[in-house]
Amino acid sequence: MATRSAADDDEYRRNYDAFEYVHALYALDHGWTGQGVLVGVIDDGVFENAELAGKLSALSKDFGNVTANGKTTARNVVGDQYSDHGTMIAGVIAGRDDGTGIQGIAPGSKIVGLRVSDVNTTTGEETLGRTLPTALDYAAKNGIKIVNASLAKTDSSVPSAVWSDMVARYTAAGGLFVNSAGNDGEANAKGYLDLNDANRNGWLFVTAVDQDSGVLSLADYANRCGAVAMARCVSAMGTNGTMDATGQLVLFSGTSSATAQVSGLAALILSKWPQLSGVEAGQVILNTAHDLGDAGIDLIYGAGLVDVEAALSPVSPMISNGVAQMSLAHTAMVIPDAVGGIQTGNAIKLMLSDVTVLDAFGRDYSGSLAAMVASSQQRGGAFARQVMASAGAGSNSFNASGISATLAYTTYRAGPDPLNQRSRLTSGAFAAKLGRTRFIAGFSNQDAIQDEAMGLAPASDVTLAYAPGANLSFGFDRGVAGGRVSLSALSSDGEFGKAQGFVFGWDSPAVRIKAGYLEEQGTLFGTPVGSGALRFGDGARSAFLEVSRSFSAGGWSLDTYASVGATRLRIGADTLLTSASPLLTQRAGLSASKAALSGRVRFGFALPLVAFAGSGELTYASGYDLGARSLLYSRERVGLTGRYAPVMSVGYERSGRDSTIRLAAAANTAARDLRALASWRLTLR
Repeated sequence: MATRSAADDDEYRRNYDAFEYVHALYALDHGWTGQGVLVGVIDDGVFENAELAGKLSALSKDFGNVTANGKTTARNVVGDQYSDHGTMIAGVIAGRDDGTGIQGIAPGSKIVGLRVSDVNTTTGEETLGRTLPTALDYAAKNGIKIVNASLAKTDSSVPSAVWSDMVARYTAAGGLFVNSAGNDGEANAKGYLDLNDANRNGWLFVTAVDQDSGVLSLADYANRCGAVAMARCVSAMGTNGTMDATGQLVLFSGTSSATAQVSGLAALILSKWPQLSGVEAGQVILNTAHDLGDAGIDLIYGAGLVDVEAALSPVSPMISNGVAQMSLAHTAMVIPDAVGGIQTGNAIKLMLSDVTVLDAFGRDYSGSLAAMVASSQQRGGAFARQVMASAGAGSNSFNASGISATLAYTTYRAGPDPLNQRSRLTSGAFAAKLGRTRFIAGFSNQDAIQDEAMGLAPASDVTLAYAPGANLSFGFDRGVAGGRVSLSALSSDGEFGKAQGFVFGWDSPAVRIKAGYLEEQGTLFGTPVGSGALRFGDGARSAFLEVSRSFSAGGWSLDTYASVGATRLRIGADTLLTSASPLLTQRAGLSASKAALSGRVRFGFALPLVAFAGSGELTYASGYDLGARSLLYSRERVGLTGRYAPVMSVGYERSGRDSTIRLAAAANTAARDLRALASWRLTLR
């Protein structure tokens, strides 16, 4: 089997099954070894063999007695030849990662040996548990957050106030009591009758599973979690490699061995997040276990098999702007071209390359959110689809006294079968004239003061520039003092975001003027703002003024337009973009046409909408204060100005009685985007 990392060495492979099923390599690969964490081992003592050299804390203590020749005295020996069980437990938890022998699941942790055995050297008898409450109280007093108790009550059918109360006291101190379920093949974990509201959150039972041909099942000796304890019970691998008190490498099986694996996982969690209590580490273990058996928490496996990778990975991470906490799931920022597009996006990506988030358990994670920032881009094949839509385009018109209507549509293929055709309405207009007043309603029928070179040049209509989604209109115009005044209400059909507003217009032979106000929801200049906490605001309010004029010079017909606008972003209370100054925008264009070559040639120059002033502020967590258990925030300003990217176009049109030929090309000087199109239309009579 190929080596996957430096941590996947021979020492790791000696305990391969036990480690692989719980994804232990994930922690080692990230350098998380349980360093700095003390794990109490309440047992028959811990002997400092080769795998535990330097691993025993000075807090280790012997609470037991020794009886010899009828005389009982305090022993004061943390470990000796009678300490086989506790020594093997300690090896499963913290065996040295030194390239030889075996290693524990948390090799960087230290062991606090809490010996609770009494030995009679005359008879060879050893008893466990007399001083268990005293040892557990000692662990609480000394801030030991994890205690491994790979021992169980003798009679689980009788509740014990001693067990119940001692775990309650330890729970109140924030400790996690990791307790073996027992090896009697019973229906319940030993001690289940002692669970109550005072100790439940700090008591974690462990049962054992074994693998057979890659299939995991409850070990034949292991007690089940049971109906009462299953919500506070997990499973772990029942056989682990370790070293006994004589220095021999052995395979150690039982719920005791499985319990040590879970205690080691708790040490990994507390090493990475020392701000957590043992109780909180237990909650992480329970909620990240891999489901076994019946779906959800069940009678046999409890919450399931412990999972190191899942336990160390963020659970429902939340991002914060200093005021609100927001889910990191399904969040993205999209930056319109008008406010810098890729350029602004790169600046924001740099800011968000080191962000701190908290997960559901209050654990801090640092990483980059740069991949969640994008600029608007035209989808691949969009131009080809436009060509196909133009090829299938058609229109119908109706005219009567004082009334006119026009519907434009396109037909496109809707499946692999060329005969599977569908039609779609692309624009429509209705006008009714009453005296000098004309009432107009339309769908995508915004007027244009210049030929748009068959769609290759930017749209000239100011409303299309500020809010392309506002494609439904209703209004009127009326002849007044040698010109026409108009007022239109605009709204959106919802396909490209929501928008509404109004436009006031004045049209005379000398000049055309438009002034308007638009509100967008979920878009900025027609570009979706993204989603979640990273979204680029909630929309915008824009006011604009456009002046245009048509005139002739030297045989050329000229159309010009220029507009300025001011936009204020609508900032959400739950976004990283916490403020923004008004955006000042401008746009302009010139189109010139002249009769030539038995037709008409056209030249165009257009400056698409661009913000030339404006900035925003991002507020995000950039660190974590362990002492205060709170995030540290950074506030940075980013310019929201775009680059001038003029578009130049050239076209030729020749029309006859029954046919029209059109040629057009356009190039974006900034993006170096060259496009060309030719069409020929035949009218059948």
